[in-house]
Amino acid sequence: FIHTLNFCILHHQQQYDIMSSKEGEQVGEQGRRVFVKGDETAQFTSRKISLAALPDAKHGFPVRVMAKRAPATNVAVKAVAIATKRLAEMEGNMAIVGVPSFRDNRNEICISVEDLQKIKANVILTTETSSFMIGAKTDPKMTAGAIASAAREGHASSVQGIGSDAVFNCIRSVAIAREYLDDKDDGIDLFVKAEFIEVKFEEEGRKDRTGTALKLNIFLHQGRIEL
Repeated sequence: FIHTLNFCILHHQQQYDIMSSKEGEQVGEQGRRVFVKGDETAQFTSRKISLAALPDAKHGFPVRVMAKRAPATNVAVKAVAIATKRLAEMEGNMAIVGVPSFRDNRNEICISVEDLQKIKANVILTTETSSFMIGAKTDPKMTAGAIASAAREGHASSVQGIGSDAVFNCIRSVAIAREYLDDKDDGIDLFVKAEFIEVKFEEEGRKDRTGTALKLNIFLHQGRIEL
């Protein structure tokens, strides 16, 4: 299963300085909520997510990461990717995943970050993956339709993008795809693992140059994910 989800377990252990901050953070009976601003750094926000994994944490997972519009959402998704890598490399090798949804409208994102162990029993194993490159002008509804269609056929998906608007469209496409699947009562839900990848540019003027993209690996879950 871990191999299927492509979680890389590093053999060396590395300790990280996890900083605590009450700014932009609320706690409740079920996990904590982190409100992200566009001028924050992803590293700063990722530490707030990682705090939930501490053995003495009063409020653990899920961590609901809230953001509005592209700049703040870009920070939020990158923070989840950083926290994912950090916790996988710490003692215990915790695997976390994200379940994206909307709040009041499709410009307001909530990423519910959860310990994979909590939902692992109902994960649908897949052998094929559909991949989509997302740009700043990509219509997330079109991508969402393709993701939902692939899910109905039993296929996982992935989306990747470079830049604030592209990352915004990536996470929105998954949230919309979850709505499509729920509306049709398909009995399938989606969750993501966020990571950074290196990509090679092919267009004229940047050919053979490389850059860093944000990638969301999208996995299937039997039944609605209850958080």
